[in-house]
Amino acid sequence: MNMSQELKREWLPKLRARYLGRGREGKSRMLDELCEDYKYDRKYAIKLLGGSLPLPSGRVHPGPERRYEIIEPVVKQIWLQAEQPCGKRLVPILREWLPYYEKRFECLSGRQRKLVRQVSAASLDRLLAPARAKHPGRGRCGTKPGNLLRSEIPIRTGTWI
Repeated sequence: MNMSQELKREWLPKLRARYLGRGREGKSRMLDELCEDYKYDRKYAIKLLGGSLPLPSGRVHPGPERRYEIIEPVVKQIWLQAEQPCGKRLVPILREWLPYYEKRFECLSGRQRKLVRQVSAASLDRLLAPARAKHPGRGRCGTKPGNLLRSEIPIRTGTWI
C-alpha cells in the first residue's frame, strides 16, 4: 500500500512531530512500522520523518511545466505516417508535413503551430516514448544473413604455399 499524496499532506506533519519527540528506540520502532506498512526504504523514511525532505506540494510531477502535451496527438499522427523516425529525423519532417496535416485532419492554433516548429529532437523522443512502446519494431529489417553464399563460394583454408 503506497501512501497517497493527500495522506502525506495530512499525516506527515503529525508523524514528524511524534518522531522528533521520541527517543532512539521509539524512533526505530516508528521507522519499522512505517517501512512495513508503506513499503518505504528505511533511509527514505528517515529523511521523510526527519524533515530533510520537503512536504509534498500537490504537484503531480516535478520540474518545469509541461508544454508539449497539447501537440502530442499531432506529433504522434505525423510520426506514425512517416514510419516512426527518431526525434532527430522527425524535427524536419514535422516542419515540412505540418501544412498537409492541417489540410487533412484539423487546423491548429497559433500556439500549437509554434510549439511544433520549436520542439527539439530530445523532447520529441520523450513525448513519443509511450507510443514507441506500443508500436515496437515497425520499419526495421527482418531479414538475416543466410548460409547460401558461404556454401557457394569456395574458400581455401589451411597453409598458403
